[in-house]
Parts: sequence; structure tokens; C-alpha cells
Amino acid sequence: MKKKKLLALIGSICLVLALAALPLGACAPAEVTPAPTPTPAPTPTPIPKPITPIKIAAGRVGDSWYVLSEALAYFINKNSEWLRATVVATPGITACYEITMEKPNEYISIVTPLNSTRMAMEPWGKPYDYYDKMRYIGVSGSMTWAWVTFDKEIKTPRDLVGKTISMGREAALRTPDEQAILKEWGVLDEVRLIHGGYGGAMGALKDGLADVACLTFDHIYPAGFSKGPLITNLETKGPIYYIGMDPDMMERLRNEESGFETMSVRVPPGALDPKTQPTELWAGAFPTFFGADERMDEDIVYEVTRVLYESAGKFATWHPQGAHMTEDWIPTLGTVKKETHLGAQKYYDEHGIEVKYLGDLLR
Repeated sequence: MKKKKLLALIGSICLVLALAALPLGACAPAEVTPAPTPTPAPTPTPIPKPITPIKIAAGRVGDSWYVLSEALAYFINKNSEWLRATVVATPGITACYEITMEKPNEYISIVTPLNSTRMAMEPWGKPYDYYDKMRYIGVSGSMTWAWVTFDKEIKTPRDLVGKTISMGREAALRTPDEQAILKEWGVLDEVRLIHGGYGGAMGALKDGLADVACLTFDHIYPAGFSKGPLITNLETKGPIYYIGMDPDMMERLRNEESGFETMSVRVPPGALDPKTQPTELWAGAFPTFFGADERMDEDIVYEVTRVLYESAGKFATWHPQGAHMTEDWIPTLGTVKKETHLGAQKYYDEHGIEVKYLGDLLR
């Protein structure tokens, strides 16, 4: 019995010694290892768009809208990661439409409401298959014009009787508007007409082949005016005088004359010349815009619109008319109908930009 008690005591002592030899942590609760934090999936790297070439059909070299097209191409090539633009000279704005009709996925174009209206309707639309797919992107240069002469005695429409007048080419889509004005004045059948572009009209007047010519001058929206290169050239021969139009007559023609698209523009007294334009002058306007065929890829037009709008305020160093290419004036169009290209409209909508009719802003 004593032997059993002795053995039990010895066992207890051995157990105590064994436990004492264990590390302290062995008696503590087991440490819980936290679950590993999941590694986030890597953000996919956007696939860069392939370099995409486009062309800008820009009219004649030297026209304000041609120069501003060169500016837009420069800004695209500088500020777009994937779009590359080249400017293409054409014989005129109608030719811009023609080349865009043939290659709608390649060209941005200079656009006028006059061309867009007349090319889609009788009797002018048949050679163009009644083309009606051109859409607006944003404003470009102005094409504001007046009847001008060296003869200071020509002051009213009746003074035109028996005179030779130089106006647009016979096939030009602006010519019917000019003829409609002469008809409304009651002198269309009492004048001799010769035809040519604005440069040709300047030459005819300077060379004495015409008494009166329809010529453009610089217009910076909304109401900045200067003579521009054509009239400045003429004044190397002598002072130029201006024959104004009645804005009520012009509005009546817009409402009644099929296809008439000339806007009325008020030129304040002396804005062109304090001596030869001492009173207010009502001139006409065929404003120009950048546009694209509705079939042009929306992503391309979106990118063009982005660069155009983000370059606002930088066009004046290229041409005086570029001074109106600002955030207020770029998002305009030449018709009361909503004919903005879907790609351009998407950019404007995403940035809360309202697109307005230019005619309302010029009144």
C-alpha cells in the first residue's frame, strides 16, 4: 500500500515537472491565423484605338473656312491619340459635299445650310441625287456678304438699272438667292449679269468689267466686322461703297421663296468704313460649319467634336474669323431643325452643352 502511494506521488511529481518544462505558449489558446486578403483582379488595360486617318474637305485655299480647317487638322493631330487629319482643297463648298457623298466614311466637310437645303430639293437636287445626309458638328468661318461698288452714286436698288453685276457662278447654289433679291427689287430683267466666284467678282469689279459685285467681308460673330482681303484689295484702286438690303424683305424671302437661305446681318454704321458706310448696312450671310455625313462613324465625329470644342479660343491666330470659335459659338448649327451629327450630339449631351441655331444668336 505504501509502495502504491509512493508510486502515485512520484508520478504526480513527474507530471508537474513535465508540464513546467513546456513553453508558456503551449498552455495558451492557439493563435488564429487570418485568412489571406484576396488579390484584386488587375484592371484591364484599355485597348488603344488604331491610328485612323480622316480628311477635311475644305474649299478653296485662302478661304476663311479653308484656313480654319487647317487649324482644326492641326489640333486633331496634336491632341488626339488616334485620329489623324489631312486637309483637302476643293473647287468650292459644293465640291466638299460631292466628295463627302462619295466617301462618307473618310471625310469631314465644310457645310452651309444653303447647300444642305438646295441639294435635297427640286429643282437643284437632281444632280446630287437629292442628297440630305449632311449633319452639323460645329461652327466654322462666316460668309457674310454685301453688294459693293466703286460708284458712290449707286445707293439704292433702282440705281442698279442698266448696270453690270457680278454674282455667283450660274451653277452655284448661292446664285438663286442673289437672283431672288434682284427679282424682289424689281431689277433682275434690267441688269446684265456676269458670273464667277468671289475672287472672280473682285477681279471683274477691279478691271471695270462689272459695276457692282457680290463680295464677302470678315464677320466675327456676333457683331465684329472688317473689310477682309477682297475689299482691301479693291481699295488699292479706290474707295468701296455698299448697297444694303431690307431685312424685312429678306425674312419674307426666307418664308416664301423655296430654298432661300440667306440670313440677314446688321452691320453698324461705320463698322466697315466711317466714310463710305456711314449708316447701318443690312448684309447677307451664308454661314459655314464643320459637318459630316450621317454615315460617318460616331466615334470619329465624337473625337472631332471633342478636339474642336476643347480648342475653343485658339483659332484666332489662324484667321480673324477664328475669334468667334469659342465655347459659346462652336456648338451652333445652321438650321432650326435638329441636324447635329449623332457623334457630335453625344459629346455635347455628355458635357451638358446646349446646341443652338446660329440665326437666333445673330439677330
